[in-house]
Amino acid sequence: MNRRDWLSLVAVHSDSWLLSVAFFFGAPLTANERKRLFSMINDLPNVYESMVDRKHRDRSGVDSSGKSRHSSKPKERNSELNCNLFCAAAN
Repeated sequence: MNRRDWLSLVAVHSDSWLLSVAFFFGAPLTANERKRLFSMINDLPNVYESMVDRKHRDRSGVDSSGKSRHSSKPKERNSELNCNLFCAAAN
């Protein structure tokens, strides 16, 4: 297995573990607090997205004018559906 694939697997596993820990400690929260926690988590890029974005920046992130071609805003995720599933499972 090459290094890049291994690092991708480590990043995905780390994301999964971090979400599991956050939801474990978020279980005693009220429904509104869980929704707020979930939206705060989704506002940030995960480890895998950060790793992939860094690879793109290293290769071709700067054009001839010296400005970055990539936006710093993370990709939009289907957070409302995931939040509803998480909040329903916690009740």
